[in-house]
Parts: sequence; structure tokens; C-alpha cells
Amino acid sequence: MRKALIAVLACSLIVVSAVGALCLHNEWIRLGENERARSKITEKADEIRLDRQFNEFYGVDDFETDLPILFIETGNNAISGDTPVMARLSILNAGNDGSLHSPEEQPDVSIDISIKQRGASSRRFDKRQYRIEFFTDAQGKNSYNYDFLQMGKASEWVLNGPFLDKTLARNYLAYQLGREIMEWAPDCRYLELFVDGQYQGVYLAVEPVTNGDTRLRLSKFGLLSGEAAYIVSRDRVNTDTKPLENFGKTAGYTSNDLYVQYPGKNSLTDAEYRWITEDVSRFERVLYGSDFKDPLKGYAAYIDIDNFADYFIINEIFMNHDASLLSTYAYKELGGKLKLVIWDYNNAYDNYQWFREDFEEFFLLHSPWFDRLLQDRAFVDRVVARYYELRETTFSTEHMTELLDSTTALLGSATDRNFRVWDFSFKIGLLADPGRELKSYEEAMAQLKEAIVQRFEFLDAHITDLYENCD
Repeated sequence: MRKALIAVLACSLIVVSAVGALCLHNEWIRLGENERARSKITEKADEIRLDRQFNEFYGVDDFETDLPILFIETGNNAISGDTPVMARLSILNAGNDGSLHSPEEQPDVSIDISIKQRGASSRRFDKRQYRIEFFTDAQGKNSYNYDFLQMGKASEWVLNGPFLDKTLARNYLAYQLGREIMEWAPDCRYLELFVDGQYQGVYLAVEPVTNGDTRLRLSKFGLLSGEAAYIVSRDRVNTDTKPLENFGKTAGYTSNDLYVQYPGKNSLTDAEYRWITEDVSRFERVLYGSDFKDPLKGYAAYIDIDNFADYFIINEIFMNHDASLLSTYAYKELGGKLKLVIWDYNNAYDNYQWFREDFEEFFLLHSPWFDRLLQDRAFVDRVVARYYELRETTFSTEHMTELLDSTTALLGSATDRNFRVWDFSFKIGLLADPGRELKSYEEAMAQLKEAIVQRFEFLDAHITDLYENCD
């Protein structure tokens, strides 16, 4: 019996050793492939073919800039919002070192990418929004984590082209301030973009809300029970397939749909989908239940209260009409609590396309989850105290104005080039209601600064009005 046991143990050790060796061998092969791919990518940049007739027509054919310049070459293939197309991305001033460069210069690096349009209402605009993914090959078989513009290694990125926002700065301002107070908020960099040789103006490269070593850093492996770290987004019905059938939705407490963004579609198991649905539902049943205020058994056991308070404050300050309703992301680590991520401020500060916004209202008072949280005096206590604290630092009027002024300086002459191509956007009536149209970049920036002052006048005097909503 003892000999048989020893034999079994020996065999087990051999199997474990073999499996471990195989895993190490596979990892060595993967690292070797990545290293070879990196060498291939940085070996030689592509020659860039500029559309001189187009660029001369708009007066953007001869310039120098200290912003990175991106050249996307699709071979004149149409870029749609459905199926990504393969392309080449070349980057000049990839180190974003502040030195001056001309688009006539040889780029630093060229990489294979896939590219597609992104956005919902913004997809109707002439200046397109893009999502790109880096690959080691032209067939798009192997994604590649690239340190894009010194923002950390990742394969997926957003290229946000401000069109409705004439200041070019609302998203940049929100993300910079968000990174001062939140555990994670998207990093971003300004750049100038050419697509198939034609100048497209100022864009903002942004980290999308994804998992990764330089992003949310969630656990990559779940449990056999289906329990897993996850990211969900709230968006319009039919935005994606297989929305969650969570309690808030089925009971009529929340609007729009929640979709699982992580784990991704190709790796999400049925058990994980069920577990995520139940995990969100568990929180919502408590939140909309009779004991929701209980500090031990209520919603506080399920969410990061400080994170939710900061999310509420930044979105109220920015007058973000869509916060917690659309383009809203929540994430949760294994064994952790639910947290929110700030995203999409193109419509902030009375820049909402469909109607004029009221500076003297609270925007999240009737939004999913916050409609109930704001009935609890303890949560409002946290919001009010935190608001007054942040008004002395991150959200002081002086700090926000200085950041806007530094953004104008950072963009420099790129602002003028952007509106040489997109100057018609000042003339086409993008904003509903008379008197809201802006005739220049200077007018737009003045309007935004005045909106910041006007919004703080209301919030400073009325943030404690939130107590009127408490039970």
C-alpha cells in the first residue's frame, strides 16, 4: 500500500513538473514572440503620403507642432462603426517630449491597428470618433500592448475628436480633475491626426474603461462558482447584446440596460454572467429595500461610498446630464465593493445638444441608484462634507480656470488648425434653443469659464438642499 502511494505521488510530481515546464516554455515562447514583435514594430517607420491638395485647401499643409502627430493609413477603406478595418498607425513625437515637429518628418514608429467608429449620438458628426486596437500583425490575430504616448502598455485606445465641444477641453478637464481625486480615471493626451493623408484636427487619445496592468487591474481569473471581477456599463436599450436581467431593471427601479464589458464576450462564461447578474441584483434589492440605510446590512456593504460620493460631486459640478444614465461604467474586484468610473463630458456645462440646461438643478437626483442613495442622510452627509473639502483644492474655481488656461497654451496653434477644417461647425446650429450658438473658440472658452462660475454659485449656496430629499 505504501509503495503504491509513493508511486502515485511520484507520478503526480512528474505530471506537475511537466505541466509547469510546459507553462514556462509557453510563457517563454510568448515573451519571445512579443519581443520579436516589438523589434519588428520599432525597426522602421512607414513613409507617409500626405494628401497635399486637401491639406493646402484648408491651409494645414505646412506647420510645426509640439503635440504628437498620428497618421492612420487605411488604404482608403471606409471606417464604419460595425466591423473594424485593419490599418497602419504611424506616430511622430511618440515620446511626447514637447519638441517641435512637422508632418513632413519621418515618424518614429509604425504599428498595425484595427480601427472602427465609436460613439452613439456623436457618430452623426462629421468629425469621427474612433476606437483602435494595436496588433503585432497585419491580419489582426495577435493584439499588442503598446505604451501609447507614454500612458502605459495596453492594446485598446479611444481617439476622441471634439466636435460639439468647441473648447476642445471638456473631456480633458474632467479626466484631469478626476485623476486628482478618484482611484482610477482615464489618462489622456492631445494629438493632431491625419487619416489617409488628410488632416483631421485635434484629437484626444483616451484610455477606455478596460481591465489591464495600467487600467483597472482587476483579477484576470474567476472562481468555479462563476464569481469574477467585472466591469458593467449602463447604456441605451439595444446598445449591445445580452443585457443583464438585473433586479433594478426587472422591478422597474432603473432605466436603460447594463452590459458586461469585462470579462469580454469571448471569455465570459454562462456561470459568470449569472453571477454578475445576481451580484448587481443583490445590491439593488438591498438599495431599494426597506433596510437600505442600515450601516451593516444596507447598501454600504455593497458599494464604495467615497467613490460614489466623488462620482456624484464631479458630475454635478460638470452638469453631466447623462451621468448614471448613459455611458456609465461600474466595476468590482473579487471580494471588493462596487465602484464607478467617470466618462464622457462632451455634453457638460450646458453643452447638451437637445435643450438648454438649468444651472440651478441637481442632475443625478432621479438617476439610477442615486435616486435612492440621496434619500439617506448619511450619504448626503458624505457628499456635502466632501464637496466643501474639494472646493478648497481640486474644484476651486482658480484651479479649474488655471487648468483651462494651461490647456489653451498646450494646444497652441493646433486650435487654429483644427478650426480651419471644422470652422463650419460654428455655423450649423448644433445646439437647440436660441442664443446658445458660439461663433469662435474664444467665445466657447469664455462660455465654459462663465458656466463654471455660475454652476458653483448655485452649488455653494444649495448643496445642502440635498437634505430635503432625505427620508
